[in-house]
Amino acid sequence: MGQEGLKFYRCNTCGNLFLVMIDPSVTPSCCGSEMQLLDSSHHTHEGSEKHLPIIDVHEDYTEVRVGLQLHPMSAQHRIEWVVLTDGERIEVQKLGLTTPPIARFSKMNGKGKLRAYAFGNIHGLWVTEK
Repeated sequence: MGQEGLKFYRCNTCGNLFLVMIDPSVTPSCCGSEMQLLDSSHHTHEGSEKHLPIIDVHEDYTEVRVGLQLHPMSAQHRIEWVVLTDGERIEVQKLGLTTPPIARFSKMNGKGKLRAYAFGNIHGLWVTEK
């Protein structure tokens, strides 16, 4: 699986997440309408200190923190989920309102770069590579 073909879609009605990794031409639907393609290319550096995922590789696991200053977590403004991929494997963690925006993943051993995605309910999708 190439990272270039990885696309995320979100249902604007119920919030379901759909990950397309085989056929990038597919547009999924949910709740009776097409899902919204999440796009990280529109972001500027403004706000990056609280929204960019930061990848820390440890001996036995990989951790992704959202923001140099951890992103606030409330019902009104939060990070909903974090995804980590190495080009061969993908792991997803949904975050709760009472936990800091830090996700711990198993150690990835793929040959590709590590890529982390973080989705916030207000500022959308953010992505970094390591």
